[in-house]
Amino acid sequence: MVDPKIFQRPVDLGRDLLRTDEAERVIRQRAADTKNVEFRLHAFDRMEEREEQEALNTEDALDILRTGFVLAAPEKARNGWKCKVVKNILGNRDAGVVTIILTDSGALRILTVEWEDW
Repeated sequence: MVDPKIFQRPVDLGRDLLRTDEAERVIRQRAADTKNVEFRLHAFDRMEEREEQEALNTEDALDILRTGFVLAAPEKARNGWKCKVVKNILGNRDAGVVTIILTDSGALRILTVEWEDW
């Protein structure tokens, strides 16, 4: 017996409101393939800076995007939707990745990576 396919309504990134669950779904779909994720220089600078305290790297950022949660409503940006994806890592620390869901290219732009409890 074939498992039924679950219907998911397409996410319209062009409208005026994007729910957190919709943002999570789009981010997880895009982050599944690393070619859809572009890191800004600022994100690399912040990861390097935070490495002195406790290491955050690109693999951590990708894991956060693929399995973390959008806690606050995404904000409309000039070229897409800006939101922060957060996940508990290292057992007791929350880390966040601020990203833009680009509406024109089908990619994610990582602006910064940060510890949430600093």
